[in-house]
Amino acid sequence: MWWARRRRPGKTDPARQVLGMAIPFLVLGGVLLATGPRALVPYLFLVAGVLLAWGLLLRLRQGKPAESAFDSSQHRNTSMLGSQLDSRAGDLLPEPSNRNLRPPAGVWTMQVLRDIEWRRFETVCTMLFAQVGLEARSESHGAEDGIDIWLYSQHAEGPAALVRCRHWLDKPVSTQDVREFHTLMTRHKLLRGTYATSGKFKPQARELAKSSGINAMDGLGLLALISQRTPQQKKELLSIAYEGEYWRPTCGLCGRKMAERRASRRGKTYWGCVDAPNCAFTLPVRKPS
Repeated sequence: MWWARRRRPGKTDPARQVLGMAIPFLVLGGVLLATGPRALVPYLFLVAGVLLAWGLLLRLRQGKPAESAFDSSQHRNTSMLGSQLDSRAGDLLPEPSNRNLRPPAGVWTMQVLRDIEWRRFETVCTMLFAQVGLEARSESHGAEDGIDIWLYSQHAEGPAALVRCRHWLDKPVSTQDVREFHTLMTRHKLLRGTYATSGKFKPQARELAKSSGINAMDGLGLLALISQRTPQQKKELLSIAYEGEYWRPTCGLCGRKMAERRASRRGKTYWGCVDAPNCAFTLPVRKPS
């Protein structure tokens, strides 16, 4: 049967090759028939006819022409990929995961840093460092890589200082992270820099930051800096931190708010983009502290 002789992907089709060989003879015969000497035209058409007959014979011997192996396998792979994406998207939970969160804090404590999502943390940091009177231009690198805040003074050309902020509650800053930040400072000839995190620094990373002229600011250091602001400034920062769905993460790829999903196989919950499966960005659901 014809489906029993279907060719494997990548295998040469002899009938198609022979039929393709006939095309140049037909084209050349047509050109000579219209413009050139016609003595060779019958021979060219004869060769083309033999090749066409040969190709058709091979095609008939192969059986019913089905869709090409490439298109068929591509279709199967696409269907499989779509199934995997739908499976990874998981089941959308009917209620968001804010039920375990405490009420918003009334003052600045570590609870605020634990409550807010990564994009809200970046917004708070940008406003915090802009409150000193410098122009702050932020450059976000996503949920994991944080944000760079370039501080500009009216009395100098180019950035006066650089601040890197990362919402790493469960991941300490390493020496490699500090070294990469110092390389960026050196490239822009900056003598002042601050590396801020909502979590902690490894001891070696803190020592490297100190020797490199970098202010290593952990979560408690950020709270200490906020405590130096005026009551009105602290109130504004807290209002921004708890504005809207402060607890619902933002997708690091498309910028939309994410939805809590439950994995179909293992049953674990995670944050998935609302545009899944078109957007496959995910984040883990943090355990309430």
